[in-house]
Amino acid sequence: MKNSISCPNCNSDNPFYNSICSGCKFYLRDRIVNLDLWTVISSLIESPTKAFRTIIFSEHKNFILFILFFVSIKYLINARFISMVSVGEFQSTIGLQISYLIVLSIMLIYFIIFSYIHKSLSKKSEFSIRLRDTFALIIYSQIPFLFGLFILFPLELVILGDYLFSMNPTPFIIKGSITYFFFAIELGLVLWNIFLVFKAFLTQSQQTLFAMASATVFVVLFWTLIYFCSLIVFTI
Repeated sequence: MKNSISCPNCNSDNPFYNSICSGCKFYLRDRIVNLDLWTVISSLIESPTKAFRTIIFSEHKNFILFILFFVSIKYLINARFISMVSVGEFQSTIGLQISYLIVLSIMLIYFIIFSYIHKSLSKKSEFSIRLRDTFALIIYSQIPFLFGLFILFPLELVILGDYLFSMNPTPFIIKGSITYFFFAIELGLVLWNIFLVFKAFLTQSQQTLFAMASATVFVVLFWTLIYFCSLIVFTI
């Protein structure tokens, strides 16, 4: 295995996520049972590698559904922003709850399928990874969008008001400077997310090229799905 660790007691190779040697039962590292959300978020800001190692080593991947639930709201908002360019004014005839469930379902299915494919490809490349680790890493790498939902979006609503989702006129015309400022921050959150996805796969595989390829494919397919979500949700 390319991402294995050697037991200091018997020198046998172990998957790097093992806490106990499979050969002699020697403890390879401290046991991590649960994740603390605020500690992980803090680590993602200060040291992403440390945060992702903690997520991988943790026996229970806490808060995954919690993060996915709220991040999917931000996905829906992002899809609406994209639809302002792709379909123009709001045209949806389905309710907000149904729109949210569509986005949530598509993202959840995509994350699961990608995790399976990623595990299969890693096995062929002689990496040892676990499906649940990949899924948890993907979810936690979406943390930037929580900042976008709970901090940035309320500010956008307060400052831009009804013009936030308007195409005639657009907020870039009504309040140009502040709108471009918000747009820059939104773009920064996306770039931060891309960086975290790369760091997550790098921490897991310990191979730069494999992590770059995985992150590129994941991000391209992810935003392609967001684009099609905007077409589905806001034209039905």
